[in-house]
Amino acid sequence: MISESLNQIHLLPLQDPPPSPPSIPEISAVAPPGNQMLTRVVGYFMWIAGVCVLGLFFGGIIASTAGRLYDHHGSGRRGAQMIVSSLVLAVLLGLGYTLITAFAAGAR
Repeated sequence: MISESLNQIHLLPLQDPPPSPPSIPEISAVAPPGNQMLTRVVGYFMWIAGVCVLGLFFGGIIASTAGRLYDHHGSGRRGAQMIVSSLVLAVLLGLGYTLITAFAAGAR
């Protein structure tokens, strides 16, 4: 009898169902106070970054053209570098805006 009980002891934990885990209530996201001002400041920075990228692009065109016209190879090379770097910055700005917007939409 005792040997049978010892043989069946491993079945004891299987007899009781495990307790259900506590449920976490759904909480809706609420914007913090001052959110409108923060959004406005971020918009200003985005606008300034866009203007800087455009200025770098057109400045590169001017420097490259001036370097070619006046046969100054350093200025022409620097202008070409400015054009390429402005295009890279424009791509990064677009990707950053897209990623941040996607993450913000997923958080809602």
